[in-house]
Order: sequence, then structure tokens, then C-alpha cells
Amino acid sequence: MLIFKIFRADEWAAFVAQGETQGAPIDLQDGFIHFSTAPQAAETAAKHFAGAEGLWLLAFDAAQMGEALKWEVSRGGALFPHLYRSMQLDEVAWIRPLPLVDGVHQFPEGFTGYNDPERAQFDAFKALDRDDPIEMLNLVKFRDQATYPADHPLAETPLTGAEAYANYGRDTAEIIDRLGASIVWRGSFAATLIGPSDEVWDEIFVARYPSAHAFLSMVTDPDYRKAVVHRQAAVATSRLIRCAPTQTGNRFG
Repeated sequence: MLIFKIFRADEWAAFVAQGETQGAPIDLQDGFIHFSTAPQAAETAAKHFAGAEGLWLLAFDAAQMGEALKWEVSRGGALFPHLYRSMQLDEVAWIRPLPLVDGVHQFPEGFTGYNDPERAQFDAFKALDRDDPIEMLNLVKFRDQATYPADHPLAETPLTGAEAYANYGRDTAEIIDRLGASIVWRGSFAATLIGPSDEVWDEIFVARYPSAHAFLSMVTDPDYRKAVVHRQAAVATSRLIRCAPTQTGNRFG
């Protein structure tokens, strides 16, 4: 898996010149080099680099770092990757600029995973017909460890992503039933024959809603909005694709 490090422009220039680095002052102070997973990187940027311009986002292959890389409990009780040696320039998998736009650092598209719809996607969904039944294809990949907000009661509980997603299912079951929705198909991932080889899904299912109105009622329900924190804590990335039911048969197309 890839892990990530944010560099200021002068730190990156020094890294390039020397070919290795012991990290930033906070790294020297703590005795190890701080890294983040993709879901943790945005919070790291907001916490330690607020308002900073000229930043670079570097990706490293965790597998190359061997036993010197240790996963240890840090902010909010989550496991963070810590490197107990210098990092080498030839370990960099890729580098991207991290521009500051309206006070927020802009990560590459899809970098932190697709967990919630973006505004334009949600607006496009709402613009479609709302009266006909819809079926939602769900492809879900879990985080190894659930990441709850620091003020959530489960923030200090070491749950896996799968366990947090089970909480989401438990707390939304009554809402789903009340709306007349259901899971009409569920399967387990086996292999990708055509498509990106790095996309591996932990949950694959199709949820049917009597109408888009029902789906929108679900996502705006106060009880659902409380429950969805479990999904956000559980999911590393996902795909949610609206489909219109059509006739089945015995041929393609």
C-alpha cells in the first residue's frame, strides 16, 4: 500500500539535493518520520500545514520500508505509519503539488477515497426522475481500522472497517425497512477480469428503492445522518452507481 508525506518547498528541495532526509522538525523531535494513510492525509494537512502554500504530496510504497516502518497508535487512537530510519529519495513512488484554494489544500481527485458524493454528483442525481424505482450498485472497500471523529464515543475503540460497517448496517436497517427498500442482490468479490487490478471490494450489493424520493428521504433522515458516521469511519473508498431496472433475459445487450 502507499503511504504519504507532505513536504514544504524548502524541505523537498533539500531532500532532492541530499537524496535522503530525517524529515521535518517534528520528526526529529519525535525520533521517527511521520507518515499518513490516504484518509489521514487531509486531516494532517489541515492540522499541521494550515494556510501553507507551495506544498508537495509524496507517495511511498510501505512494503519497501520493511521492519523500519511501524504502525502505532497516534491521533484519535488511529494507527499511523512511523518510519524509524531516514527515508530515501528512490523510495518515492510519485509526487504531486498540493495547491491551496480558498484556504483548503486540494488533493488529487479520488486520493482520499470516494466516500461521500460531491455536490455536482448529488445535484445530477436529484435532477433525474424521482418517481421511478431505482437500484443502486454498491462497491465498498473497508479501511483496515475504522477512523471515527475524535469526539465520537467509538473513537478510542479499536474497530476494523468491517466492524464499523456492520454498525452502519445495524443502525440503518429499520430506516431501510420503513422506506420499503431492500437488498436484492449481494455477492463476494472473487477477481477482476477486466478493469483496474488494484480495485478489490469487500462488499458488493444492489439496493432497490421504490423511488429516488425514498433514497433522498433516507439520506436526509435524522437517524440516518447519525448512523452514516459508521460508514464514513469504515469505508476507504466506494462506488455508488444509480441504475434503472430493466428487463432481464438470456442475451447480452
